[in-house]
Amino acid sequence: MSMNERDGVEEDSSWADASLLVGLPAAVRAALVLNVPKIIDSVFPILALSAEEICKHVTETQGRPASPQNLEKIMDYLCCNGIFSMTIEEEEKNVGFFRVKKYSHSKFFYKYLVEEAPELQQIYVRQLKGSSTQGLKLLTEKYDDEFNTLKGRVVDVGGQEGAICTGLAAKYPHLSFINFDLPEVIRGAPRISRVEHVGGSFFEEVPSGNLLIIKFCLLNWNDESCLRILKNCRKALAQERSGKLLIIDRMDRSADTVTRDEDVKARTASAFANFFGSLVLNGARTRTLEEFRGLALAAGFSALEFVHNYPGFDLMEARV
Repeated sequence: MSMNERDGVEEDSSWADASLLVGLPAAVRAALVLNVPKIIDSVFPILALSAEEICKHVTETQGRPASPQNLEKIMDYLCCNGIFSMTIEEEEKNVGFFRVKKYSHSKFFYKYLVEEAPELQQIYVRQLKGSSTQGLKLLTEKYDDEFNTLKGRVVDVGGQEGAICTGLAAKYPHLSFINFDLPEVIRGAPRISRVEHVGGSFFEEVPSGNLLIIKFCLLNWNDESCLRILKNCRKALAQERSGKLLIIDRMDRSADTVTRDEDVKARTASAFANFFGSLVLNGARTRTLEEFRGLALAAGFSALEFVHNYPGFDLMEARV
């Protein structure tokens, strides 16, 4: 029970608890079963789809076609909880104009964090710093000799506030570094000796370097977007005959045979990343080694190899 401060009347909010605990998970499950996020992602952000248009792309459920009327109710409820967005458009039909509900993905997750939830953005950045510590340890263990003999510049693509560059700059003083991310992300990044913070989008261009690193970025995007990112990374290594892109990401282990507790954790993390990506990140997902390799080759790299598995993520190497 909650008290309405304006008129002193108690309000019964127990219905809201039931709605969130029971209704929301059921609605999310229905949307995933019907493959709604991926269907909308196929046209996003060019246009939005009505429930009837979405149902045209849905395979039969339990032997019967999906119902646009029922799907509309589900989508309305998910829109109320910020999972999708809804607009009202007028469409002309044989007997006149009708108002039609159109559904699309909500504001992209990272844009939402920066523009509307700065407190959550700070929490998210702190969490990434923790994973950067593990990633830095893995990089220095597996590539210490290469970093010691490398000449030139290392670029961390999507490096947030520069945690990876900071650690590498302290260990390898002969190298220079670029921490590359969106302008609004690096705005508060600390000044670090031999590290230049550069703002931009990896969909447009990536700063050139002798070695590139990309950590926990590719799993946030669908295949088409990943290919654009990897092509720009390949262009950034155009002058480097032996250039490499080191990829720290989470491989898809959802179909792996599990024999150890670590395997169970890896498969669970992969399944959650796929669920989160489908629902929140416009069709993003984890990928198998062969899927990573296919994208890298299509982007112009000559090879991609698995290097090492660390609890929570994997290290791969794409070569020019």
